[in-house]
Amino acid sequence: MKTVIVGAGLAGLSAGHRLAKDFMIVEKEDRPGGTCRTAVIQGFTFDFAGHLLHFRDKKIKKFITNHTPVRINCLSRRSFIYSHGGYTKYPYQANVHGLPAEVAQENLSGFRRAQSAKNQPKDNFKDWVLATFGPGIAGNFLIPYNEKMWKYPLEKMKSSWADRFIPIPEARDLSRGQGARGAARLGYNASLYYPERGGIESVSQGIYEALRHRTRLNTLVKKIDLKNKIVYLDNGEVRYKWLISTISLKDLLKSTGQTRLAAAAAGLKATTVYALNVGYKKRQEQNRNWVYVPERQYPFHRLGFPHTYSPFNAPRGYQSVCAEVSIKGQIPRNIDSAIIGSLLGLDIITCPEDIRLKHSMVLKDAYVIFDAYRDRVVPEIERDLEKMGVLLAGRWGRWEYSSMEDAIRQGFAAADKIND
Repeated sequence: MKTVIVGAGLAGLSAGHRLAKDFMIVEKEDRPGGTCRTAVIQGFTFDFAGHLLHFRDKKIKKFITNHTPVRINCLSRRSFIYSHGGYTKYPYQANVHGLPAEVAQENLSGFRRAQSAKNQPKDNFKDWVLATFGPGIAGNFLIPYNEKMWKYPLEKMKSSWADRFIPIPEARDLSRGQGARGAARLGYNASLYYPERGGIESVSQGIYEALRHRTRLNTLVKKIDLKNKIVYLDNGEVRYKWLISTISLKDLLKSTGQTRLAAAAAGLKATTVYALNVGYKKRQEQNRNWVYVPERQYPFHRLGFPHTYSPFNAPRGYQSVCAEVSIKGQIPRNIDSAIIGSLLGLDIITCPEDIRLKHSMVLKDAYVIFDAYRDRVVPEIERDLEKMGVLLAGRWGRWEYSSMEDAIRQGFAAADKIND
């Protein structure tokens, strides 16, 4: 076999579409998609936490739309931050309408001073936030929110991931952000794309269809012999010339049996997310796509509303919400009760009797920690593995913070190296 692809998520499937011939995909689960999967329960459609498409590359957009068997609709982002008892449009750093006057002034004046100071870029994330946005925006949103999401000291994180995902407003954005209309188009995710039916898994299933005959599901990789280029599976072994790994980099390194690589894996860190999906009776129209929640009295850091992505995501007369809670270690006791209590307190759900369905999910290593160790070690590992015929692709394959579009692009790139 010329190429073995480990993992049938978007990166692995995309690589398969680009390879000319002589390849196979192995996947430990009973269906493809990785975390690009969907649960449909009692008429409610729940993805494995927030999965929305944002396109920068027209070729990737065409690839997805051509292979998805259902219509993909384009929506304008309706995203907010809940703080100080009210909602502010996303991105917070460009919008102050809806905040108390003293908080709005603190945010604006602090940001202007920070920008005027023209500080040198800071290496750690916490200092980067303070230097870039000032103490108001940092203290009122960016620091408390990121502390909730990452569950890791921000001063120990690098800022290498932040530029793309945290937009920096300009003067005209600040001016617009003081009005009700706001500066809502700022950022990479101002437009979002989502399948009309079947949830996000309709995308991965569509891409998978042409590769069905080359994919072995329910197949676990037990060991990878890098020297002799053999993949040992739970149902056999396969020799390869090239291997594309899209599985967790930690799992890949451990599977090699090499002491040095296993030791490197031990230092890689990530935060797990517990997601509680709730289907509830509609009492009032909830048309926000998602909401960031920085304040500590609420257990979740983000709320997504799947029924706003497609009217087919919930039965008629019902709405849905996904509450995401970052965790370290064990799932906290009574977390569901705390989530439901907060949803009731925020008047998202009117009364407990309106709840029709609760469905929980756990996303292991959802957020990769960008610390100094990760930024130093991962590029070295990637170079060493490529010399041994192993290419990395995807969010967990490359141990990074990235999008579904990035996963597809990286799958294409890995396959192109082999084809060349």
